[in-house]
Amino acid sequence: MNNKYKIVFIDIDGTLVNDEKIIPKENIEIIKKLKEDGIEVVLTSGRPYNSIQQYSEKSGAVPYVIGSNGGVAVNFKTETNIFTKAIDKNIALEILKKIKSKNLYTVATISGNLAVETEQFSMTPENRSEVKVVESLDEVLTNTNDPIMKFSVINDEKENIEIFRDEIINLFDLSLTKVDTFVIPRRYRKVENKYALPYIMDIMPKNVSKGEAIKELCKYLNIDVSETVVFGDGLNDIEMFKTGGYTVAMGNAADEIKELADVVTKTNNEAGVAYELNKIFYNF
Repeated sequence: MNNKYKIVFIDIDGTLVNDEKIIPKENIEIIKKLKEDGIEVVLTSGRPYNSIQQYSEKSGAVPYVIGSNGGVAVNFKTETNIFTKAIDKNIALEILKKIKSKNLYTVATISGNLAVETEQFSMTPENRSEVKVVESLDEVLTNTNDPIMKFSVINDEKENIEIFRDEIINLFDLSLTKVDTFVIPRRYRKVENKYALPYIMDIMPKNVSKGEAIKELCKYLNIDVSETVVFGDGLNDIEMFKTGGYTVAMGNAADEIKELADVVTKTNNEAGVAYELNKIFYNF
């Protein structure tokens, strides 16, 4: 067994799971084997930690998770909050006002849940149990005492979000992901005539990224960043790929991720995570 690496960070959507949001059995088997051999496996996602916990338990990657694109890290077995980085409430209300003025769809991550005003773009309680449909996001943000982790802005037109992204960058001192494709299983998308994937961008507190979260969790666990392996596919994985010791891009990954990777493996629909982990740790 290769003992060079001590911890593996795996993105969920487009990486750990296939296009139907199911974890291939091969991925579950290799994660279980790594854990038995003393290798930590951490799911690292843009999702809130309540959603990630479900996948962590199904895959056997417990107990650590990184959620909200690096805004929070928890040990959900001991209920230990390792760190949380939130958006100031007054700034969050200003951002929400700007989003609504542009008629853009948004999802607010509040603590470990998602708050939305309408069921659209797959954000329904039926397929995302952490989703809470509310009458007014303004009222929820005003009255909550929970940390406001991020906003996800979604639209069918990429240009609409890119224009808005430029505006937000100039107004607030925050971290924003690049505009990327929002991959949704066909059965979740509410369309009448044709199926087309929308686009998404996340708005987060300053200096929040998966890469920074990896550094902080490694410090907490007394593991050197050079001893990490990371798997990803999307543009919100860029900072993680700039941080990780050994970086693996999925075969379905964005070109920018593939260019940053040490290796490109099979796709998420071919259990690329299991295929590459077997090569890295067990030489087959």
